[in-house]
Amino acid sequence: MKVTLEKLPASQIGFDIQVEGAKSQAIYDRIVKDLTRTIQVPGFRKGKAPQQLVLRQIGSQRLKANVLEELLEKTLNEALAENKEVKDKALGGFQLITDIETLVQTFTPGQEVSFKAAIDVEPEVTLAKYQGFSVKAEEIKPDLTEVDRTLREFQVRKSTLVPVEDRAIELNDVATVDLKVLDRETGEELPDAGEDDFQLDVDEKAFIPEVVKALIGAKIDDVVEVESVFPQDYYPEEYVGKEIKYVITVKSLKGRELPALDDEFAKSISDKETIAELRELLEKRVIDEAESKTKANKETAVLDALTAELEVDLPATLVQQELDFLVRQQASYLQERIDPAMAKQLFTKELVEEMRRLNHPEAIKRLRRKVALDEIVKQEKIVADEATLNERVAGALEALKGQNIDPDRLATVIREEILTENALAWLIEHSEIELVEQGSLKPPVDETLESIEPEIDADGVVTVDATSEEA
Repeated sequence: MKVTLEKLPASQIGFDIQVEGAKSQAIYDRIVKDLTRTIQVPGFRKGKAPQQLVLRQIGSQRLKANVLEELLEKTLNEALAENKEVKDKALGGFQLITDIETLVQTFTPGQEVSFKAAIDVEPEVTLAKYQGFSVKAEEIKPDLTEVDRTLREFQVRKSTLVPVEDRAIELNDVATVDLKVLDRETGEELPDAGEDDFQLDVDEKAFIPEVVKALIGAKIDDVVEVESVFPQDYYPEEYVGKEIKYVITVKSLKGRELPALDDEFAKSISDKETIAELRELLEKRVIDEAESKTKANKETAVLDALTAELEVDLPATLVQQELDFLVRQQASYLQERIDPAMAKQLFTKELVEEMRRLNHPEAIKRLRRKVALDEIVKQEKIVADEATLNERVAGALEALKGQNIDPDRLATVIREEILTENALAWLIEHSEIELVEQGSLKPPVDETLESIEPEIDADGVVTVDATSEEA
């Protein structure tokens, strides 16, 4: 057997293989012998039919395909074993370059067989520079007014509704209205778009903001008109984008009596004994979140500078593995939040392929960062602390108790995570990072960010979930 190696694009090694006729003949003879012994031919007992009849029943193309399948697998494995340097860097399996149908058509047992295949290998990485970067990163300062907004939302949740007749509508009231939606061009009412006796929370997060703004200041029996465009995510979908007019008749109004912000209130929404302790908890979370976002901005800045110096030809195997990870992660997130029957209908082959397409740029970005940090690990001989590794592995095994987990494989994955973290910390330490004002490095995002969404977990602890733009 003669093997010629060739370096190909996308971190592939090509194998040009020539197999002597004796090897293909030996495989052919053995397969024919096995088939003659096992194939049932009408009119003969199993294993007693003449070879010619057996071969006629199987068909020459099928027989050649079986021989070639075994021949290719055997010779490729031998070729890889003979080239240890390639084997040590190999990723995934071989891909046949020679057209298999053409190979079957031209193959004759006992004659020399030539074919080409390729295998992905670990990419060659070149970093023109990996330290001494000078970058800017946005500093996120904590907004402690979020604490008051969070407490206010809890007050609203635990408030009591009482009828109101002697004042105008205010924010956080609940108004009963007749809501009509008219076609602005014809003036006709749009069927199924409005509702009588509609309970409307006067809150821009609960209903269409422009309608809520128009209602503030209105009184019972007032009619409020608002020209607009039928919004996305509202029913019926056929009206989305249509120029409309809302006609809202205020029928009744209820205000909210808010509970006092005292120790009893703190106990009712958390495990804290006093309102001061609860404020301290919420302030700490706001501060921690701001620090976390600033840290993420610093990491992004140095990683962008690092990958700008990177030259690498990423192999398809790594890209596909990263895409698999991202899609599984997103699918798992969605499946936890929707009905199982709906999930089964949702995750079609077409949707998964679309998810893979949309995630492709992110997969490339993540991989480039990973291989660049791996190169720092290699160049600077960075290691993982064994005590930290053992602690994390033990914690992971405890969390995954009852599942079929390979401890050695888990330890390998966690070791890689620690090495990546250490390389990133090294990169930050050996770079100069200037913290600048939030919003100064990019144009403002033209969208309304959700405010803090507080929740209480099973232990009664307040959780603050603030939606923000990821660094």
